[in-house]
Amino acid sequence: MLKYMENLYEVRTQRKNACKIKDGVMYFKWAFPTAKGGFNLTYAEKFNKTVFKNIVHETQNYKTVLTTPLENLHKKYPDILEFSEKDIVYGLEQKLPFKTGGKLTFKTVKSKEDLILWGQVAAQIYDKYDADFIYESFKADLRKKYADYFIFYKGKTPVGVSQVIRGAGYSAVYWVGVLPEYRKLGYGTEVTVLTLNHEISHKHHKFLLTASDLGLIIYKKLGFKPLETFYEYNLKIS
Repeated sequence: MLKYMENLYEVRTQRKNACKIKDGVMYFKWAFPTAKGGFNLTYAEKFNKTVFKNIVHETQNYKTVLTTPLENLHKKYPDILEFSEKDIVYGLEQKLPFKTGGKLTFKTVKSKEDLILWGQVAAQIYDKYDADFIYESFKADLRKKYADYFIFYKGKTPVGVSQVIRGAGYSAVYWVGVLPEYRKLGYGTEVTVLTLNHEISHKHHKFLLTASDLGLIIYKKLGFKPLETFYEYNLKIS
């Protein structure tokens, strides 16, 4: 199912601000699966102290987290890396639209004002980010073909958001969420389905995402299957 995904890697990391969060952590993804199984190690295989120091220099000495398929990298470089956590990537190929519950409507972000609102809602859902950071991180994406941002409404009230980043034939789905006061009402499923249906209507049929415990229940019901596991490492160099 999976194709070579270095293009998606490049789309994500070229937008430098999109990786930095307010507590000074810079996230990098270093490899993605290949069509034949295994990983493209174009980046991961080059790990060494010089590379780590260069990363720190390039990120202006922000604390850095590396994401890679290499499970025991911290054991190879114990003085540089410490293990953080693992993330599972889920995938789906879907050509027909899903049935919707008619609970929500949505709009695609097209303007600065739309993106500011998107960031305000997202910051309430993901409280480790603030709205200003979110806007500054993603403002370069406005009206770009590789990215779309969606705001979901119950009546006239914004209740949720999602984001899609496209690359290498895939739609990677991020930032799927509903405001806390609107959870457990089926809105999370509706946000997910409407996002996927939007992509399907534009002839995008292959999807990738990482899932929280809350989201995983929804994604499994929609047919997402685990594809690969990635591991996060904190960089000790300062």
